[in-house]
Amino acid sequence: MTVIRVASAIGAAAVAVLLAAVPLALGAQERAPAAPHVRALPRTLYGVTADDVSSLNQIVASSRRLPAMPVTRIYFDVRQRPGYYAAAVRKLHPVSYLMGELLDSSDETSIGVAAYAKRTKAYLDAFGAAIDIWEIGNEVNGNWTGRYPVVAAKLAVAYHEVAARHRRTALTLYYNAGCGDGPGELSPLAFSRRYVPAAIRAGLSYVFLSYYEDACGNRQPTARIWTAYFRGLHVLYPRARLGFGEIGLAEPVTPRTTRAATSLIRYYYGLRVRLPYYAGGYFWWYYAEDCLPSTVKPFWRALSAGFRAEKATQR
Repeated sequence: MTVIRVASAIGAAAVAVLLAAVPLALGAQERAPAAPHVRALPRTLYGVTADDVSSLNQIVASSRRLPAMPVTRIYFDVRQRPGYYAAAVRKLHPVSYLMGELLDSSDETSIGVAAYAKRTKAYLDAFGAAIDIWEIGNEVNGNWTGRYPVVAAKLAVAYHEVAARHRRTALTLYYNAGCGDGPGELSPLAFSRRYVPAAIRAGLSYVFLSYYEDACGNRQPTARIWTAYFRGLHVLYPRARLGFGEIGLAEPVTPRTTRAATSLIRYYYGLRVRLPYYAGGYFWWYYAEDCLPSTVKPFWRALSAGFRAEKATQR
């Protein structure tokens, strides 16, 4: 999730040094999950983010009530071991597709490359194919994530760990057009060209954009603008399905912000991007706080309406 941004030094030349130990040559078998026990996913993803799984039974109940089977993106806290999420993965798997967020952007600077590789392996060993999509990097071009070469090295080691096991991979970029922190913060396209090796760009299963309007002067790009931007991403990520990996407000919904939050849900989940590789997604960040219990929180109805709006875009 987006955090307050600080300036970060960019050393492009250091990328080669940090990535030297990362195998960049990929075989065709790494480009798609070939294992027969990896379950199929729908073309359109109906996403929510569970940043907190302490109310697990409520998440399960909500998954059953939503108009479409959701993709629940579980935030794997960098301070937790896989066992902390074992019950969540086990109970949600029958009622939801699952995306595992291995490292949130807010946690990026708290773990090094080697430790992140070890962490990725531990989560893969624990959950394997029970996680349908593994998010290897989150908002990686945000300048609060630390030095770009280090961020690039981390997403690379995670990618190779996941791809070697024929699991789906996802990368989330931070959309900052018109609101970035100047030349020190690269755009999704610039970061991708400079810091995501071509072999990884060719192998990713999904590439998502994270966008918070309230962190970008309340700008709401039109469907035409989003379509053009996704076309640009498709040039760099030709085999990936594209969409949104995170939307929301900077804080959980309050009575004062309910109207704005409802408007966001309605607009983004109902966005019509007419591209064959568009996957939707959206993954409202404060799902647990804003929508659960689903029988009590009125904002759950806004999310449910958002799912119906996304369904309508497929007609």
